[in-house]
Amino acid sequence: MSAVTDGLQDRLDSLRATYACERRLEELLTSKLLDRESTATVRAGVGLPDPQASLEQFLADSLDGPVAVGGVSRLRGGGANEAYAFTLTRGPETERLVLRVKTPGAICATDATREFQMLQAVQGLMPTPRPVLLTEDPSYFGAPAFISTFVPGTSAPTFDVPKATGLGVTYGPRLRKALAPAFVQHCAALHSADWSGAGLDAFDVPRSETTDAIDWRLGFWERAWEQDKLEEHPTMLLMSQWLRENRPPVDRVSLLHGDYRNGNFLFDEERGEITAVIDWELCYLGDRHSDLAYTMLPGWGSVDENGTFLVAGLMDEATFLGEYERISGLSVDRDRLHYYSVYNYYWAVVSLLGTGPFHARARTTQLDVMYNFISGLGGRFVGDANALVLED
Repeated sequence: MSAVTDGLQDRLDSLRATYACERRLEELLTSKLLDRESTATVRAGVGLPDPQASLEQFLADSLDGPVAVGGVSRLRGGGANEAYAFTLTRGPETERLVLRVKTPGAICATDATREFQMLQAVQGLMPTPRPVLLTEDPSYFGAPAFISTFVPGTSAPTFDVPKATGLGVTYGPRLRKALAPAFVQHCAALHSADWSGAGLDAFDVPRSETTDAIDWRLGFWERAWEQDKLEEHPTMLLMSQWLRENRPPVDRVSLLHGDYRNGNFLFDEERGEITAVIDWELCYLGDRHSDLAYTMLPGWGSVDENGTFLVAGLMDEATFLGEYERISGLSVDRDRLHYYSVYNYYWAVVSLLGTGPFHARARTTQLDVMYNFISGLGGRFVGDANALVLED
């Protein structure tokens, strides 16, 4: 901390006192701010200079015996992680794996260790990549990173043009019928799981029947907005005030994906089978209604041939909630759904109108064009959020 100026230290102290959040996430936001103030050049997420060499060094240091790395290819996407598929050979065994490196200019600040631990916790609950190795040492890949198994599949039908972050994904009658039951099944299994024995020490554990979980989430996103906003926005002030005044206590603390929607699962198009739920960067412990409300946002859905709105492009709202309650054994409270709809709009706008454009302007991301493009969705979300708050 000796290199931190008095003015910056005062700002950090004020931010910590004003916006209380989980300890690791507070450290993440502090690190972002310090990096921003540093004279050192921040590597934009434009790809590792030599991913094969970096993988070979990391794996040689992490595994016993000789290893060989081949077939390295960068995977598309990378909003929060740069991803590389590769083949690892150890003796007679060959395995296809994926390296995920935290992107410096990501639209959301996320933590590799939390993502890794959550993937460990949900093994057996649903199909997901299996976490293999984790490093918080940035000397290997320039940022914290982890390796998981490679799961084949597509995130959008090949007969539609895939769009960034899954927006606009439609499935058609055959795939909807095949994918919808598993989509709601996996959501229900996640929220109803007993996670008490899971190794989740990278997470602060909220108490049930309190507002701990939402307090920490609001603190995180409010601070992210304060650090990243390009200008003030009246709707952000309105939403923040409304969310603070109407916080519901959580009746059951659940494992939450944080970004459960179309585009964030892979499927086999021919068999109509979900092969993996992916993109766990925003996972946390909290109220199941947060995940449900997010999944149900109009921005992720589409309408069927009869004009009926489909949650995540897969099923109508009544079917989604009815099947969720039946499978999970958990009730759905409409008032809490309303609250968490506003919350999800809030953090989405933080990302779409705050953090994303900030990194695009600062040229710390290879996704500057996409971040500027999807800021238009932030404008739509602002309108939707205003309508919800005024309903109350």
